[in-house]
Amino acid sequence: MSCCENKCNKYCCNIIISLFFILLIWNLILVIIVSNNNPSHINSFNYKPKNLQDAGYITFDTNRVIEKKDITHQEGTSDFIINKDGNYYIQFNTTIYEPPSTGKEATLSVYLEHNNATVYGSTVGETVVNAYQTVNLSFSVIIKANSGDILKVKNNSGTVVELLQPNIDIIRLK
Repeated sequence: MSCCENKCNKYCCNIIISLFFILLIWNLILVIIVSNNNPSHINSFNYKPKNLQDAGYITFDTNRVIEKKDITHQEGTSDFIINKDGNYYIQFNTTIYEPPSTGKEATLSVYLEHNNATVYGSTVGETVVNAYQTVNLSFSVIIKANSGDILKVKNNSGTVVELLQPNIDIIRLK
């Protein structure tokens, strides 16, 4: 005698089979939703220290993570190109080393440019009073960007600085 032979068991069997199909459909829907809502993301950084001239742009030699193609970056360059309109979260951090060339008080500073204009809220700086001093700089901002826009990080220190492992994350928000 099977579980579905009497009236009560048939009812329970139908419920179990219905629940199984509902869960199967729900899982398929979740897979579709999650795969379509994964944000685009790029993470780029440098392994080796780099000297950066005043008003120079930070180049990133390694793309560690690239999810989707809404943001592109060619390794060894400074430009991050937006390929899809939207809101973007940008997080940057680095350690800057003040070389002994100045030997005087200096403010080590960087900021984000969006189409060659300063992104307000991204300018960060620290004052050093001795040569050979390091400081950590970081910023995070959310911007609205259009396809074709270019993002890059600029040295605003008034002197040559040495960057130790600059790291940038750009994430397209949904």
